[in-house]
Amino acid sequence: MPASKAMNMKNQLYEDLRDPASASAYINEAILDGDEAVLKTALADVIRAKGVAAVARKAGINRVTVYKTLKPGTESSFTTMHALLKACNVSLQVFPAEPRSARAASSVVDKD
Repeated sequence: MPASKAMNMKNQLYEDLRDPASASAYINEAILDGDEAVLKTALADVIRAKGVAAVARKAGINRVTVYKTLKPGTESSFTTMHALLKACNVSLQVFPAEPRSARAASSVVDKD
C-alpha cells in the first residue's frame, strides 16, 4: 500500500535524523536551498524525530511556541531558531562561499 510505504519512509527519515551528523547535513542542505520555508520544514522534521516536547524543554521554549516558530510564513527570531538548533545538538556555522584558494587567486587578479 502506498500509505504504508510513505509511513515507512517517514519513519526511516526520523530514525536517520536522530543522529546529529545526519540532522546537521539535512539542515545544511535546507539552508543552501535559500528558502526559509524549506529550512523550517527541515528543522521541523529534525525536531519531530527527536520529540517536540523534549526539544522544547531542552530549548527552554514551550511546545506551542515551537510549532508557531516552525510554521512557514511566521516571523522567527534568531534567538529562538538558535535555541532549537542547539536543543537538536546541531549548530549553525558560516563558511566562505568559495574555497580559500579561489579567493586568493581572484584577489591577485583584481590587483592588476
